[in-house]
Amino acid sequence: MKSQDNKDCFKSKCVVIAGMLLLFCLPCHSQETPIPLTYQSTLLGYGVNSVYDSYLSPLKYMGKNVGLYYEQMKMTGWMDGNVAAQHLFNANYSWSKNNPETASYYTGIIEYDYGLYYRFKPTEKWRIFAGTQADGLLGFVYNTRNGNNPATGKFHLNLNLSAIAAYQIKIKSQALLFKYQLAVPVAGAMYSPQFGQSYYEIGMGDDKDLVHFASFHNYLAMRNNLSVEIPLNRITFRLAYVGSFYETKINDLETRIHTNTFCIGFSKNFFVVSGKQNKKNYRNVFE
Repeated sequence: MKSQDNKDCFKSKCVVIAGMLLLFCLPCHSQETPIPLTYQSTLLGYGVNSVYDSYLSPLKYMGKNVGLYYEQMKMTGWMDGNVAAQHLFNANYSWSKNNPETASYYTGIIEYDYGLYYRFKPTEKWRIFAGTQADGLLGFVYNTRNGNNPATGKFHLNLNLSAIAAYQIKIKSQALLFKYQLAVPVAGAMYSPQFGQSYYEIGMGDDKDLVHFASFHNYLAMRNNLSVEIPLNRITFRLAYVGSFYETKINDLETRIHTNTFCIGFSKNFFVVSGKQNKKNYRNVFE
């Protein structure tokens, strides 16, 4: 009887020890995976531009431009949490004159991009993102001198290749973040009238062959974005240069719109908490 009691006691101790070991081996969920923060930045810019549109004029126009740039980026749960999703929106408006100053151009462009990037971590301070973007562009160029055809429209849907390089360095107690992003369209569709075709004729029903396949043979564009982020107390300032180069050559018509814009704005990282959740293990997209 005593032997049976010893066996039962031994079994009970084994069960308790096994249970304790299992509890120690189980990972704590709050420390297992960091919660991704959403990066957001808003910039206002001012710079110079040049516009050439052979549909409206044989002359090049040069002037000033203003721009609004918005960026949002967040890590997703895809591919072990190494894929980031990015939203980019920019609106640019410019006014320019020809060299004799006999006429003016007013140019407006709105562009939206949605991109997916795979993140690489070559070193502790460097983060490299490579991926693709779905890009949509809508714009116009208006000439104050023309009577019959005073304006022309711009419309594009593209697939872009894009890359981001981010480098973080600490100067004293401040962590500065340097970023460079490049985007180049590869293939898509764009709108263009025929040479000599007026918008009056298009409005009367002559709307054939207005949409064309766009690639390197007739559409060259590049957007460069170089920036530095400087945290000061509770505010993070972002200073940036945005260089946009847009060129098309189709139906014997050429368009060249180049802008160089210097921007200032703010950036932040945030997490939307639902209910009364207390989340502390966050992860910045550039960490």
